[in-house]
Amino acid sequence: MASDTSSMGASKRTSATPGLRNSQITRPVSPHTPQPRSGNPSFASSTSPSSSFRSEDDAIIFEIGARWLRAGFEGSSAPMCVVGFGPEDSRRAGDYRGWIEGSIGAARLPQPVDMEEWTQAYELWRLDSREVDLGLVEDKIERAIRETYNQFLLTDAGTSRLVLVLPSLMPHPLLSSLLSTLFSRWRFQSVTLLSGATMSATAAGLRSALVVDLGWAEATATAIYEYREMTTKRTTRSMKHLMQEMGLLLTGLASDGNHDTETADKISVGFAYCEEVVSRFAWCKPQTGEDTNLDEPDRILSIPSPANPEEEYMDVPFSRLADPVEKVLFAPGVPEHEFDDEEKSLPLLVYNTLLSLFPDARGTCMSRIVFVGGGSRIPGLRQRVLKEVSLLIDRHGWSPIRGKALERQRQRLEELRLSARKPSNEPESPKSNGDAPSTDDEPADPSKEVPEIDFVEQKLRRQNKDIPVPIQGVLREIESLGPWAGASLTTSLKIRGMVEIEREKFLQHGLAGATRDVDHPVPDRRSGLKSGDRSSWTLAGWA
Repeated sequence: MASDTSSMGASKRTSATPGLRNSQITRPVSPHTPQPRSGNPSFASSTSPSSSFRSEDDAIIFEIGARWLRAGFEGSSAPMCVVGFGPEDSRRAGDYRGWIEGSIGAARLPQPVDMEEWTQAYELWRLDSREVDLGLVEDKIERAIRETYNQFLLTDAGTSRLVLVLPSLMPHPLLSSLLSTLFSRWRFQSVTLLSGATMSATAAGLRSALVVDLGWAEATATAIYEYREMTTKRTTRSMKHLMQEMGLLLTGLASDGNHDTETADKISVGFAYCEEVVSRFAWCKPQTGEDTNLDEPDRILSIPSPANPEEEYMDVPFSRLADPVEKVLFAPGVPEHEFDDEEKSLPLLVYNTLLSLFPDARGTCMSRIVFVGGGSRIPGLRQRVLKEVSLLIDRHGWSPIRGKALERQRQRLEELRLSARKPSNEPESPKSNGDAPSTDDEPADPSKEVPEIDFVEQKLRRQNKDIPVPIQGVLREIESLGPWAGASLTTSLKIRGMVEIEREKFLQHGLAGATRDVDHPVPDRRSGLKSGDRSSWTLAGWA
């Protein structure tokens, strides 16, 4: 014991001795647990000493949709958690139905239910606010945010800056309920709103793009030009209707077609089971007449049966699993004039959005098409949409005029053009003034055509030889990390947002206190200006 005590004292004296003497003595290091680091993947360089640690003033980013909430800290490339709003995510303490029913859940319902009732329990809101219980929406938002802070973010709500990523086409009653919940139940000083379409373009490294969002309640096509939303068009052909159509298909396959007319529009399979089938087996057929040289459409798949998914299986033709995608998102065989303005197919939605732009913005956006949303993960969907849009451009050009009279006029002009190219048997009489014979009616030789010279363009290219020429005028798809990653990158730049809503002003006036000045100057947060320096605030794209 004495030797142990003396050695301990020597160790203490050695550790307390500074300078050269301490560096010359080597002592064995006892095993210890290293300090935990933050698991957030950062946009910062890996060589930075502080890239793996989170600062206390980092903003928290929430991306809220109709079905999911994604949350995380700024500077991360992916959210820390994804929280749903379904019945399984809203169970009370002691409710073990999720474990009793198995991993797939209730694959078959006790009795068939209506399609709208089948999906209503799994969505946070509907775009038609007349059918939405706003009080229930506020309670679901509060529970989801509280669970996110307590289980994943592990920080106090209200201490950090809050950034919300929302779709620009959001009803004001839902936006007001969301902001009221945040300001009244937590001590957030301000909330910054960012558009999901603009953030998707930012995550792709683009300033201009056509963002096609295949969401739950609707599909939207938003044209972004220099970070500004030029136009937005929407269609009701979305993942919600795809889920309902797949549910009807699986109900018919499970019952072997033995369902009566009273239950023809009702679904008897579970929502979780149908969603699993869509995420694993749904696919998009190629363009009609295209040779794919694949044997996949003739293959028979064995998937778990809704009656007993743990033990029984049923055989499904692989081609049948593409029928819901074909029917809901493309509507083959239906003429264009029979579509309503808000039920266009996906190719028509993209084409009409490009058609409404100015030529310079159109040429830029059509070469930077970004697909986001849950529907963008369906195999073959994006390639099919681009090919259908290319056919529409070849057929109609960039003219919004349609009709049989226009087609007859184009046919007559084509006949006149072909007749003018035919060689004439009669010799032409020489001109009286001695000039050369006119060649206006003769077809021009492509090899003799002189291209038009743009001197301004040539001068700019000579001055800026190192600047690459941007790609324009061709259909091209570009991958994106999604709106949450774009908001994380934008927020990490410490730039003050266009829509920054302060707590006191919102509690005093609500959304009615916002002005319509969408061109309000946006100062840099690093310049020392605080949120209180702005006398008025605006909703910008949400106004």
